[in-house]
Amino acid sequence: MLLNDETFEEKFSLVLTRTNVLLFGGITAFTLIFLTAVAIIYTPLKYFIPGFGDYNYKGEIIRLQSQADSLKEKLDAREVWLENLIRLAEDSIDTSRPKPNTGNSDIDKSKIDITQTNAADKDLRKEMEEEENFSLSVGAQQGSQAVDEVKQLHLIAPVQGYITDEFGSSKEHFGVDIAVKAGEPLMATFDGKVVSATFSVNDGYVITLQHKNNLLSVYKHNSKLLKKPGDEVKAGEVIGFTGNTGETSTGPHVHFELWHEGRALNPRDYILF
Repeated sequence: MLLNDETFEEKFSLVLTRTNVLLFGGITAFTLIFLTAVAIIYTPLKYFIPGFGDYNYKGEIIRLQSQADSLKEKLDAREVWLENLIRLAEDSIDTSRPKPNTGNSDIDKSKIDITQTNAADKDLRKEMEEEENFSLSVGAQQGSQAVDEVKQLHLIAPVQGYITDEFGSSKEHFGVDIAVKAGEPLMATFDGKVVSATFSVNDGYVITLQHKNNLLSVYKHNSKLLKKPGDEVKAGEVIGFTGNTGETSTGPHVHFELWHEGRALNPRDYILF
């Protein structure tokens, strides 16, 4: 109760009971919960909640970048075509051709030593070897036809980490172990379809992708899978999170395998880790 100090007249009074206190508290709590839910659903705040955001951004960025590169090539080709068309319309094209150099026509070809190479030839060979070393299709011109088909796919590494156990068919280790922190995004190595997403006692959460050219990629010991069988995925798209599940796992890592027509392949021969 509020009173006037001079006249002691009652200005305001409030009677607190258990019913109106609970009613007021319930209305306040419901209002706060409602406003919080609205803010999460209809504002970008939801992307700050772990597990709620869309993890397909990287694959979409790769796809848009590829489209942008294609558009740039088409625009450059069109600009060259327009320039040639304008020159043709203005009759400014230089149609004169240099005369062939016949000064060395009398050289005795039998005296040419093809085994000798000059400095320019050596530099060209070195440049071509360096380009082959840093090519996305590592050694694409070597091996059998089936191996070459796989090497032309330009596969990407599923995670960024360190290889702790190499491929070895003799020890029945049909992949590579990549050490990485638990909870890191696991990416698809190439475009494909999910054919299996299961949990086993030995390998934990395992997801298998089917790619073109009869290629399969297998990812084991994950903590969580984001895709289910039948889902289409793009190269670089997040399909799960790394972990340490399964009895055969000795620490947070990804066991990554590549299979081609029922034959295990060494991932190091096809991916730059």
